[in-house]
Amino acid sequence: MNTALKNIRRTPYQSIGLTLILTLNLFIISVFALVSLAAHTILTHFETKPQVIAYLTDGSTQDQINQTINSLNNTGKVKEVSYISKQQALEIYKQSVGNDPLLLGTVTELGEVTAEILPASIEVSVNKPADFDQVVSILEASPIVNSTPRGEKEIDFPQNVIAELVSWTQAIRIAGITLIGILALASIITTTLMIGSKIASRRLEIKTMKSIGAQNTYVLKPYLLESIIFSASATLLGWLLAYIVLLYSTPFLITRLSGILDFPVDPFLMLALLGALTIFSLLLGLIAGLIAALRFLNR
Repeated sequence: MNTALKNIRRTPYQSIGLTLILTLNLFIISVFALVSLAAHTILTHFETKPQVIAYLTDGSTQDQINQTINSLNNTGKVKEVSYISKQQALEIYKQSVGNDPLLLGTVTELGEVTAEILPASIEVSVNKPADFDQVVSILEASPIVNSTPRGEKEIDFPQNVIAELVSWTQAIRIAGITLIGILALASIITTTLMIGSKIASRRLEIKTMKSIGAQNTYVLKPYLLESIIFSASATLLGWLLAYIVLLYSTPFLITRLSGILDFPVDPFLMLALLGALTIFSLLLGLIAGLIAALRFLNR
């Protein structure tokens, strides 16, 4: 360890340059990891919500409602089906508008909003966005689902929104994996070249050590440790920089993603990210150090 630290001090500019390059790479990897996790959380949030809402006619009987619910459950593509009565619809409406007297109808000539003027409904959560079509087709064929004056069934489902979220999430994952692979390869190559140049600059010293009986592992171990030190330092700096950016972005994110993502971000999540980055970067550092050492030995 003393030899590794001494080698770092001997070439301060190379050491600083390599640390900055690795820090930038690990910062970008941290940001993409957080973005991918946020995208997955947002998609999960919308997938677990009632995605299909079918409004029922006033004359619907309980047997007809149960028959429609059973038809949906028998598809095997439904996560949850719930029946919302008129009274429950009124309670949901009141919770959504709060104490606004205008929206509650208490200050208008139309009269107060009551349960009788609100439709009952069936809310359905599907297992995945691909299950939308079958669920909607069953609801469209049901006689208890109300129709608009133009003959269209009153069914609300954000198919386009979910499909767009799925596309964005997949694109972010593919881009993140590709970028992480490129940055990992760039980190290995940069570290290999830097450590290799340090080994080569001490060729005479290493020859002298081997001539008096030093083993390869003894000679090259300080350079492996040096590579690991660079990786560990860059990991901490890159993670810390990503955490600072996240903290400064929190007020901006709260106004747009409140209720979907939890803010402030759980510190244990960031510590888990630090642990994963540390393992990842140490493996990269070890691989780069071994490649540099083996290249020297083969020469």
